[in-house]
Parts: sequence; structure tokens; C-alpha cells
Amino acid sequence: MKHRFSAALAAAVWLFAASAVADGLKAVGPETESVSRTWAESRFFARMQELTGVTVEGREEPDGAKWQKMLDGMEKGETDADILFKAELTRSREQRLMDAGALIDLAPLIDDEMPNLSRLLSLHPEWRKIIELPDGRIASLPQINTEERQVCAWINAAWLEKFGLPVPESTEALTRTLAAFAEDDPNGNGLKDEIAADITGVWEMRWLLPYFGIVADDWNIARLDDGSLTFAPDLPQYRAFVEMLAEWREKGLLPETAFTELYAAKALEDSTASSRQSRQEQTVSGLIVSASPLTRAPVGSVMDYTALLIPSNGKRMWRDLLGPVWTGCFAVTSTCRDVSAALRWVDALYGEEAAVLACAGIEKEDWIRNADGTWRFLTSDARTIETIRRESLMNTGTTIPGLYPAAFMSGVDSAQDRWIAGESARVNEISILVNAPYTLSGKALERAETLNRELARLVDEGIGRFASGEQPLDDAHWQAFLDELHRAGSGELLELFNAAQSVQ
Repeated sequence: MKHRFSAALAAAVWLFAASAVADGLKAVGPETESVSRTWAESRFFARMQELTGVTVEGREEPDGAKWQKMLDGMEKGETDADILFKAELTRSREQRLMDAGALIDLAPLIDDEMPNLSRLLSLHPEWRKIIELPDGRIASLPQINTEERQVCAWINAAWLEKFGLPVPESTEALTRTLAAFAEDDPNGNGLKDEIAADITGVWEMRWLLPYFGIVADDWNIARLDDGSLTFAPDLPQYRAFVEMLAEWREKGLLPETAFTELYAAKALEDSTASSRQSRQEQTVSGLIVSASPLTRAPVGSVMDYTALLIPSNGKRMWRDLLGPVWTGCFAVTSTCRDVSAALRWVDALYGEEAAVLACAGIEKEDWIRNADGTWRFLTSDARTIETIRRESLMNTGTTIPGLYPAAFMSGVDSAQDRWIAGESARVNEISILVNAPYTLSGKALERAETLNRELARLVDEGIGRFASGEQPLDDAHWQAFLDELHRAGSGELLELFNAAQSVQ
């Protein structure tokens, strides 16, 4: 019944918007300030118009808080947008917007209106399951990226070679290696500017958990070898992880800013802002946690870094950040003036031509093929790669809907990009998703989010207090920490995931 109702609603919208939209469909969405991209001035939308025949006028919102406030307004019926583009919608936000009637259910429309996406979903029915809400509705469309770059730890192999050190194969060996980086002058500039473990904030630090046999997600839920789930801080190895961080802090291996950003998804940008220029000129990082060494190292030093995968007896032991389907990227509002045109426009991005357009631009205008079959950006003193990305492309910043053109992008004439992709492929080979995307839904998801707001804070603050030396890391204080987490509902959170897993 719900699907038939949705189809009828969509048909009514089409009838309402039967005439062509003279001034173009209005697309709004968030865009990170660091990209410095103005959608109204971007060549991307004009090029998409030439490709699809659909005019879309884009307007970005660089302020994340304002974007969330705009979505709050949509739940109350306040919007003049036809499209939410690069929308970064969470699953709970999708459900609220759908239940409020602010978005159109795309489930009955994809097969008829979107041949590119329909073909992909027919080949991979598990992808459709990921983008569906529990009742079968589809609120948003994804980016599909089968070769995502994984967040991992990168070690400066050039410094290892300089000191005749092997790649560390244990946490004890890693600590000794980082101490050597800190004590000597590996970049050879005569200054004490090296940061042995250039890691800021607990979010980045938690990517070291696999070295202790723990693969945990941002809910702090870990998957054990037998496939069962547990609350990660309850594991004895979790305390060993915190003890290592405390040792690194005592030895001066971490940056001074290490514990100033407890929720450190944002810390990566903040921690480098004050020293970005010097880091472009000098290599100062021994160990980095990122999807790319470029976040901490000069371009010329990128290939000095290798993904550090401490052996784990052949087990798949790394955390897959997102999986191949990244949802929440594109939605059609219930006030859209031409739903068919909106879907025709975005469907182009699930095909090769528009996907390349979004990621590299147009051949002979933004990039050119080399004699060996590789391609390179057409740069000059006046037009750098960053200029091209800002003026012509749309794949950087917040996540764009569509198919990531992995085969094309792997042919870029950039030794650094190929190196990073190759190392990331090594990480992909041993990565697992702790839980399938959107394991929780409905009331269970709402309850888990409520619990996690407090639990995430307590875990991050606890790690920060212990590792920074603010609180003794002894048996009594550690047990008090775990007791506090249990009182805050860690057991209930685990039960929610176990219950969801049992019915899948």
C-alpha cells in the first residue's frame, strides 16, 4: 500500500510540474568551507545542462550548522528547493524528512526514470537494500565507490630506511621506532620540528585499535573473530591501547594538540591550519592517520609513506570506513517542479561521461591524454589543479551522488595518486564493515543515537583523561570508567545491534 501511495503522489507531482521549468531547478546543499567553491560560478552545472538538457541552479551552504537548520525547516514544510545535492543526509534525517512529507519516495521511480542507476542496482541488489528505508522507501541516492580510499595509519618509510629500521610488526616495535624519530633529526634540517606520531584527537587515535585486534566503528561497537559483537572499551585490549597512547604522550611522541580535539573528525583540518605552510615545505610527520598522507606531508614526500598494517595472523583486521555505497547524497523535495528532469539530471552521474566530468572535467579543457594512455590535468602557472577543482569539478568537498569512475581515475598521470591508491587497496583487502550500513532503523536507531551522544562523549573524554595523564590509569580508575559507560547504556546499545543482527 505504501508503495502504491508513493507512486500516486509522484504522479500527482509530475502533473503539477508538467510544463518545463523556465528558470531551472534549484539545488541546495552543504559544501565545506575549505573547498572555496561557489556553485553559482562553477562550470559543472552548465556542463551538466549540455549533457542532460536539464538546467539546475546550485546554491551551496558552507556553514554546517546553517545547513542542519535548513533541514530542520524542511521538516516543517519550509523550503524553496527542488533538489538536495551533496546533501549528507543521515538515515535518521532521511526518515524524518520522509515522514514529514518533505521528500519524494524514489523507490518506484528509479527503474523508469534512471536507467544508469537501475542497471547498477540490478547487478548489485545488495546496494538497493542499503539505500532503502526499512519500509522499502528510498529517500536519497548514493555515491557508489567500489575502490574507496580507506583511513589508515601511514608510516614514513624514508625515515625507516635512513635509520636502518624495519617496518614495525608490533606495538612495542612501533613505539621504539617513533622514539627514534623523535630523538634524532630524520628530516635533516637541524631543527627539533619532527612529530613522531602526528595524530590529533581521539577519532584519529582509534584507527590504531586494529593493532590490538579490535575492529570497532564510531558507535564503539567491535566485531569479534567469531562474528559476535561487543562494546569495544569492555575488551581488555582497549586498556592496552590507552596505555600505549599514555606512553606516547609521556615520551613526547604526540603533538601538543593531541588531546585538544576529542571529537577529531574535524581536528585533521584544525591541527594543520597553523602550520600548513611549513608542512608544505618540510616533512615533519613520522606516523599519520588519514586517507592520504597529503593531509600532513608535502606533495614531494607522499610516496615516502606506506600503509602500516601490523600483522594479525592473516585475519581481516582493519575497519572499512563506509563500504561501497555512501548514501544521503541526493534527494528530491516534495515541492520539486519537475521530478522527471531532476532524476534524469542525477542519473547521468551514474554513467561514465558525467562521472568523469564531475571528477576531472572535460577532455582538452581540463585534462588531456598522454601518449601512454594516462591522463593529466591541463595546468599552468595561472591555473593549478586546485583552481580546476574549484572552478570546474564537483567531487571534492562533500560527497557527490553518482558512480565514482575508478577505472578512469586510476589512469591519472600522478605517481603520488597511484601510490596512495595502491596502498589503500592493500588496506581494502583486509577491511571489514563492523555492521552493515544502516543496521539500525526506526525507533532502534533513534534510541541508539540518544545513547551514543552520551557514550561517545564519555569514551573520548575518558581516553583523553587517561592518555594525557589527567587521571591515573590504574585498576580502580579504569573500572570506574567502565562502570560509568555501563550506567550510560553501553549494554543497551550493544543489545540494539545484537537484536538487529539476529534478524538480518
